[in-house]
Amino acid sequence: MSSFAHQITTNGSTNGSTNGTHNDSQRAEPSGISVLIIGAGVGGLVAALECYRKGHDVRVLERSDSASAGGNLGDMFTIGLSGRRFVRHYPAMAKELDEISVHNGWTRFRKHTGDDIGAPFPSNMPPGTTVAVPADEQPMVMQLRPLFHRMLYNQIQRFGIDVSYGRRIVEYYEDADRGVAGIVTDKGEREEADLVIAADGLSSHSRDVVLGGQGKGKPSGRSIVRAAIPLETAMADPLVAEYFGLKDGKDPVMQPWMGPETHAMVLSYADKQGENKQLLWGLTYTELSTAAQSTTESWQNSVSNEDVLRLMEKVLGWGEPMKALVRTMPEGSIIFWPLLWRNPNPLVHSKGGRVLQIGDAAHTFLPTSGNGATQAIEDAVTIAACLQHAGKADIPAAVRTHALLRGDRVATAQFLGFYNAERFQKADMKAIGKDAKKVDVKVPKWIYTSDPEKYADANFAKAKASLEGGELFKNTNIPEGYEPEPWTMEGIERLYAEGKQVELKGDWS
Repeated sequence: MSSFAHQITTNGSTNGSTNGTHNDSQRAEPSGISVLIIGAGVGGLVAALECYRKGHDVRVLERSDSASAGGNLGDMFTIGLSGRRFVRHYPAMAKELDEISVHNGWTRFRKHTGDDIGAPFPSNMPPGTTVAVPADEQPMVMQLRPLFHRMLYNQIQRFGIDVSYGRRIVEYYEDADRGVAGIVTDKGEREEADLVIAADGLSSHSRDVVLGGQGKGKPSGRSIVRAAIPLETAMADPLVAEYFGLKDGKDPVMQPWMGPETHAMVLSYADKQGENKQLLWGLTYTELSTAAQSTTESWQNSVSNEDVLRLMEKVLGWGEPMKALVRTMPEGSIIFWPLLWRNPNPLVHSKGGRVLQIGDAAHTFLPTSGNGATQAIEDAVTIAACLQHAGKADIPAAVRTHALLRGDRVATAQFLGFYNAERFQKADMKAIGKDAKKVDVKVPKWIYTSDPEKYADANFAKAKASLEGGELFKNTNIPEGYEPEPWTMEGIERLYAEGKQVELKGDWS
C-alpha cells in the first residue's frame, strides 16, 4: 500500500512540503492534506494544479498508458470565462493559453444546404453588438481539446506533480475510522489518501462501488459523429477550400450549419503564429430509432466515411460542400459518439465524505450546453478551495460543502443544454431567414460571470454552517429569480411529447 504525502517532486528533488513560487506561481503553506486524483483529463489535471497551489499534496493516476494518449484524443470544446479564471494564477500557463487560443476568429452561420444565415462576423462581436469583447472577457471561447490538455500537463510538469500512467482503477473504498479513502487497480495495487477525487469520466467505478450517482445513460435518440484532421488534408478539395478555408487565408472560422433535426459544427483553426492548422468537425443527427441507438461511449468507436454519407442522405438537402468535406477525411478518423441522457446527479460523494466525483464522473452535459469542460474546471477549483478552508481535520465537511455550492449550478447548467438543443435542432429555417441572432446559442451572464474560487471563499462558512443545522443556505451562482427545481429526463420527454418547450425561469439574459 502506498502513502504519497510529500512525494511531489521537481527535477528529482522532494518538495511536497515546500511552499513558495514555481515559475511565478505562488503556492500556499502546506495543508497536510493528501489528495489522490483518478483521471488525467481536464477536470483531473485542473484539480491537481489547484490542490497543489492550495498547499495540498497531490498525486494523479491515469488509465491511459502515456500522456500523449490522453493529450491527442478529441477535437474541440468551449471553455467559458468562469472556467478560464483560474489560469490567472499561473503566468506561464496563461501565456501558453494565449498562444493556443483562437485569435481574430470569425463565425459564419449557414443552413445545412450551404446557404448563409446572415453575413460572417468577428467571433468577439456577436450579432446585435457594436463593441468587440476583449479576449480575456469573452463569455465562451473554442479550444482544441488536445492543445488545452497539453497546456495543463505542461504546468503539471513545471510543478513536478506525480502522474502515474497505465493505472486502471477497478474499486474505490473509504475507511471512515482511519479517515482515509483508497482505490484498487486491476493489478491488485492499493493507494490511499485523505481524499480521493474521481475524475475518471462516465465509466468511473466510484459510481458502482461507493456512490449512488448517475448510472448508465439513456438513449436520447441523437448521436454525433466527429473528427479532427489536418487542415491541408481538407483543403486539397477545391470546393471544401472555398467553403471551409481560413478567412483571408489566415484567420480561424467557426461555422455552425443548421438543419431539420440536425446540425454540424466546423472549425478551421490556425494558432496565433498561423501554424498548427487543423479542421475540427462534428455532425449531430437524430437516430431513426431510440431503441436501436448504440450506448457505447468511446473515443475508439470509429465509423466509415460512407456510413456518414449514407447518414446525411436521410436529411434532405445537405449541401455538397459538407459532403465533400466528409470525403476528405482519412478513413478511421471519424468517431461515433451517442448522446445519452442522464438525470442530475443527487449524490457526488461517498457516505463518509472521503471520495468525491467531479466532471463527467459527477455530471454529464449535452454538447449544446457548451459547459461540460467548464463545469469540470469549476468543480476542481471549488474542491481545492473548500479543502483549504476546512483543513485536514474536517475533510468530509469540505466535500459536503463543495457539493452544496455546486449542486444547483450544475443542474441548472445541464438544463440549459436542452434549451440550446431546441434552438439548434428544431429551428424553423424559413422563420430564421438571414438573422443569425435567432440561432446563436444562449450564453447567459450567470454562467460566465461567476468566479468559482471567489464564490467558494465567500460562501464556504455559510454553506458549511447550513449543513450543520444553521441558517438555510441559498446559492447565488444561478440565475437571479430562479428557484432550483428537481428535474428529470422523463419530465423533459413529457414536455416534448406534449409539444411544449423547455422554459427558462428567472434572469437568463
